[in-house]
Amino acid sequence: MRAAEVVMQEAYEQGLRHFFGIPGGGTPLDLMEAGRRIGVDFVAVAHESSAGIAAAYYGLLKKSAGLAMSIRGVGAANMVGGVANAYFERMPLVTLCEAAARGSEGKEAVQICDQKSLFEGVVRYQATLSVESTKAMVEEAFFHAVEDRPVPSILHIPAGIGEVNVDAGFRKPTSTILEVSDSDYQKIEEFVSRSKRPAIVVGADVVRGDAITEVVQFAERIGACALVTMDARGVFPESHRRWAGVLLGLFNPNVIESHVFQNADAVIMIGVDAMMTHSAWQVPLPTCEITASPAYTTMSSPDLRVNGSLKKILKRLASSPVKKGFDESEIENLRAGILKYFKRPANVRFAVQDAIEITRELLPADGILLSETGAFVCMLEHLWPVNQSGTFLGTSGGRTMGLMIPAALGARMANTKRPMVGFGADGSLLMRLGELELFARNKVAVPLVIINDQALGTMKARQRARGFADYGLDFHTINYAMIARACGLQGVIVESPEEYRVQLAEAMKADRATLIDVRIDQAAYQDSFGPTIGDLSSWKE
Repeated sequence: MRAAEVVMQEAYEQGLRHFFGIPGGGTPLDLMEAGRRIGVDFVAVAHESSAGIAAAYYGLLKKSAGLAMSIRGVGAANMVGGVANAYFERMPLVTLCEAAARGSEGKEAVQICDQKSLFEGVVRYQATLSVESTKAMVEEAFFHAVEDRPVPSILHIPAGIGEVNVDAGFRKPTSTILEVSDSDYQKIEEFVSRSKRPAIVVGADVVRGDAITEVVQFAERIGACALVTMDARGVFPESHRRWAGVLLGLFNPNVIESHVFQNADAVIMIGVDAMMTHSAWQVPLPTCEITASPAYTTMSSPDLRVNGSLKKILKRLASSPVKKGFDESEIENLRAGILKYFKRPANVRFAVQDAIEITRELLPADGILLSETGAFVCMLEHLWPVNQSGTFLGTSGGRTMGLMIPAALGARMANTKRPMVGFGADGSLLMRLGELELFARNKVAVPLVIINDQALGTMKARQRARGFADYGLDFHTINYAMIARACGLQGVIVESPEEYRVQLAEAMKADRATLIDVRIDQAAYQDSFGPTIGDLSSWKE
């Protein structure tokens, strides 16, 4: 069995039916042909970084790791962007990079470089395939991409690797769940008992540990005020009266976490990923971190840290004495004090809040919203309540531009039935225009909502907040709907909430992708950014 067949057979067994990339003339063509024969179809993209993103989201919805491919040298360097996106967004990805033929490493020649160093900081596992261990390495790459928190794996495939022996494969390590000692349980219980007004921060490891029910029960029992991290939307149901908001790690005076912590006397972090914060921990309260693995870094310097099964720990804590803690009406008032900065601007024709509200109304409760960064990112974290984990796939640790288009492509190809909407912005779209043709070629039907303020609106807001001149960030007027139609999609321009409602409803029923060019009021949109991150220097009641 050839190396390419070993790779594609493993991909098929992992549940993949597509992989993404840009081919070259040697090993990549072998991989494409092996995939065609086995039933893992190749999807050629316009840029390698898009392949990494599309594959990662494809893998997520397939409950596996997605598969991307590039040629060596410049192709591998382009792929780094996609791998970095998957790393920061905690997405499962295996990347195949063609490499120099064995014996030519380290020599100066066309497209030969130290590829391992390119990927060093954004992968968990990388290896160069060997004739003797191909099957084991492929299986190990998939294993490490999804084990614990998802982190990309890289396999470098030497040109002309030829025939290989199918080895015995990778022996997965025996899963060892750390047992929590009675003394550690006692320490947690004592920490909880000392707090009269506890705040809890819930992270995505709670989902991986199958502990959603337990964390809600724990919060209810101790009267906690609950925050979730950016990657944990829906882990704690956001219709629950103990949910306060999303912790952004900004620690500005006028963001929800600061208001919560000002009224709390202790913080308990449960399954929290340290990557999900913008700056160092700045909360002078006693903290306890409950983590799934001792290998994970902490968000704070906790007074107490306990590692082990989140489900087991929370079940044990379910017997904690009932506390009054925060009154539910108090949590509601804390939220209301922040939500006033997100209200729709008066006297505008079309605001991004209109687009968010209408999209929320039309997308079914089990539908998926895919998004990225932009001036609207904090609005989605406050105005788009999420009650089911996995229904909001927005940017978290990456705060990534150019994410939505390839993410929507990969997600929709993985699941053609579930309702989905992609929600992005014009600056990000400009980074991915070449990928629009893929939606037509692959018959991918999904609404692509583009908030168009004809500028890099977030940066314009930051520029103005620092007292700098309005400089260098406006775009030439572009008809994105026309570009979409030229690529074989449907494309429409909307300039009012009423038009948007009609066109989104049609797009959700269409048999091909529809790009909706949403022409919101530019000034109101850009002016809204500061208050949403707690900067009230431009705020007007």
